[in-house]
Amino acid sequence: AVVSTQSTGNKRCERALLMRRNPREVTWTVLYRRKYKKGTQEEISKKRTRRNIKFQRSVQGASLDNILAKRNQKPEVRKAQREQAIRAAKEKQRAKKSTTTQQQVLRQKQQKSVKQVQSKQPRVGGKR
Repeated sequence: AVVSTQSTGNKRCERALLMRRNPREVTWTVLYRRKYKKGTQEEISKKRTRRNIKFQRSVQGASLDNILAKRNQKPEVRKAQREQAIRAAKEKQRAKKSTTTQQQVLRQKQQKSVKQVQSKQPRVGGKR
């Protein structure tokens, strides 16, 4: 590093420069005071952090009134509704399963009734 021979103002600064001291680590320098934020409190007050405000709004498919009504329900009522919904879903699944099994039985009967009488002809030649 090249040390400049310019006049720095006072002997203390000059000596520190010649001894290659880092001005950010010398406590009386402006750079030190800036780095560790000394003496800036009276000039600038600390920034205030913005607090989030809770705001209730509706969700797509459910209005705010519906959401609040559901939240204020008693747990027994909610549990009964849940069980009823589960029962309905299970019945629907059973009905779907029974219809699919009936369709499978019909397909099997049709396949059994229509048998292919033609036998495959033997292949000519060796392995392919």
